[in-house]
Amino acid sequence: MEYIKSLYYIAQDYWVLTMLIGLMSCFVESFIPALPLIGIVTGNVIFLGFLNGMILSWIGSGLGTISLFLLTKKFKDSIYMKKIKNKKINKVISWIYSQGFKVLFIAYCCPFVPSVLMTIASALSEKDIRNFAPAMLSGKFVMFLVVSYPASDVVGFIKNPIKVVVFLLLVFLAWKVGNRVNTKLGENN
Repeated sequence: MEYIKSLYYIAQDYWVLTMLIGLMSCFVESFIPALPLIGIVTGNVIFLGFLNGMILSWIGSGLGTISLFLLTKKFKDSIYMKKIKNKKINKVISWIYSQGFKVLFIAYCCPFVPSVLMTIASALSEKDIRNFAPAMLSGKFVMFLVVSYPASDVVGFIKNPIKVVVFLLLVFLAWKVGNRVNTKLGENN
């Protein structure tokens, strides 16, 4: 416990550095999906406060996802991209292209859907940045709001079981929706 308290005091003393690390962590997670985005957002909320941590995480993740989208669009005709394309991938890409705002919004709302794959498939499907960015940003905002809420009041969640039940229901609902999107993607393969 002392270790956590000392980390908290260091974060308070070096607030700008803490913000920069939080922003860059979310940015990098857009490229490396193995990093725990929920843990990063939770840390940002604990160290920077509910609103600052959530907004900073959202900005970092949004900028990272848009950067990945633009880089994939730029290099979509490279030799490597041509090697990974096959019949199944082309089906998924064409399915994503035909879908509108709703599917991308739902996919980015759910932390259980691999967003890096949705980003790359959206870029390869010739989806315009003006159609992609609003759906992605609004979906990530909802996801970060759901993740940030319990992180902002850990003690309240421990003491009040109703908050825990409501949060678990929201997580379960997000998982079901994400699972349905994954199933739809699987059906199109």
